[in-house]
Amino acid sequence: MKINRVFALIYYDILVFSRAKWRVMEMFYFPITTVIMWGLFSAYMRSFAVEAGLIVLVLNIFWNFASVAQSNTNMQIMDDSWSGSIKQMLTSGIRESEYIFARIISTTVISVALLGILLFMSLHMFDLRIIFQTPGVTSVLFLSTLIASVAMSILIAAFIITAGKEYGFLSWTVLQIFILLSAPFYPVSVFPEWLQPFTTIMPYTATFENARSLSAGGLINNSLLLQGLAVSLVYLLLSLPVYFYSFRRARKTGYLVKLGS
Repeated sequence: MKINRVFALIYYDILVFSRAKWRVMEMFYFPITTVIMWGLFSAYMRSFAVEAGLIVLVLNIFWNFASVAQSNTNMQIMDDSWSGSIKQMLTSGIRESEYIFARIISTTVISVALLGILLFMSLHMFDLRIIFQTPGVTSVLFLSTLIASVAMSILIAAFIITAGKEYGFLSWTVLQIFILLSAPFYPVSVFPEWLQPFTTIMPYTATFENARSLSAGGLINNSLLLQGLAVSLVYLLLSLPVYFYSFRRARKTGYLVKLGS
């Protein structure tokens, strides 16, 4: 993998993103307005149940951060496919590792910038101080979320490369079911008993549980904190070989060329 190619792709992504006004609006407008709405709800709920409002606000920050960290990478790949630029990149000698890592880096920059905006707004507009009181714990929770979202984006990219660009809708739909099964606003116990074992292997379950506890002023379960980070890393380690296999198989069969047609 050549670093200069990775940086060239990152620069290309930044140019495309900055010029695509709808992408800028999609990545920032919806998360920001969503957090404002739930922040206002949190302020309203303080007269009834302080913890409930805080939990909803904090979990929405995590949810929006996860969504952008996953979807932007896959949307970049779909943009390359729809515009046909993926053909030019592949004929220029870009390797599969360079292609995906550049997208991950540029998406990470965008999602971390969004996270900074959301946290700044939540602190100054809605006095959300509780997640700043334990910066180490909060950092691990957001890191786990980022790693899990990166892994999800790689797995979705592998599937799109294998199945075709008509499955591009997975870029913004797959994460929803994983979030649902990760029990964001409620404990795992609300699920039917037969479904509960599946939630333990979901990428965000442990992270969401600790985020709820943090929002409610409870104690952080350190073993659960490490579990969330470990599960995220397992997803990442599994996603990479799946992506490389899918990419190389599509290149050999010629299906990768069809992706850009």
